[in-house]
Amino acid sequence: MTAKRTLERLIAHHFPGAQLQSFSALAGGVSADVSLLELILADGTPRKLVLRAHGKRHCGLPLGTEFDLLRALASASLPVPEPLDKDESNAILEHPYVLLEYVEGSTEIPSDCVGERIDAMAQQLVAIHQSDTAALPALPPRSDPVPELLGFLGEDAEWDRLRAALRLLGDCPSTSRISLLHGDYWPQNIIWKNNAVAAVIDWEDAGLGDPISDVACACLELSYLYGQEGAAQFSESYQKALPVDPFRFALWQAYVAASGVQSMGNWGLPPERVASMRMVARASIREATTKIIR
Repeated sequence: MTAKRTLERLIAHHFPGAQLQSFSALAGGVSADVSLLELILADGTPRKLVLRAHGKRHCGLPLGTEFDLLRALASASLPVPEPLDKDESNAILEHPYVLLEYVEGSTEIPSDCVGERIDAMAQQLVAIHQSDTAALPALPPRSDPVPELLGFLGEDAEWDRLRAALRLLGDCPSTSRISLLHGDYWPQNIIWKNNAVAAVIDWEDAGLGDPISDVACACLELSYLYGQEGAAQFSESYQKALPVDPFRFALWQAYVAASGVQSMGNWGLPPERVASMRMVARASIREATTKIIR
């Protein structure tokens, strides 16, 4: 069956009487296939939807949990795509999928808006971290970076001193307020419209735990794109509202950088881009090491 026929079956299932006008691939995560679907509903109304299907390499939240999370966040007035429907049966597509309302805007950041949008990103993350977690579905905990960090470091001899320090440190769970975590907070997961955040997307890595983990992730991603200046601006803007403990930041900095070094070869990026990012990530681990080993 062709892709068009499959999508027509999908639309008929969820929107009886609607007709598929066009479909196109959208940039998505490594473990999801994302498409824009343009329809004409049975009453003649045009409508745009996003189809997000878990791919073969999906390793994030189960689709039902992701759907329930988006529904809870939309109800709490956080800027997320509205979840419309889901299917976990694999009867139409090979993998589970969710249908989302299409959010107009762009993930691109014009060069003359970088500083302003980094500040807006930080303010939006503060709002996420201050949101009420009571109505959320069960999410995985992300409170202690040390156990997984030791695994991410592998046997690379450069990190011998860091591994020794982490083993002496032992378990290091957060004692701060448990927050909703996005898990992959970076510019390509933010849709902008009229220079404001229209939606934060791709919540498949969400969790509950130490908010500093999200700050460290955002800072590393911004350092890939805008250097240390971009990362520093984000951190300073975030800390105008919420404190960041320097030692825990160093732990999470090493965590996200070591995780990236291990996995970025699977992100479908050009080899030269991977090489550049790996250099930045390894430098970030070195910087974190100087703060962890005291």
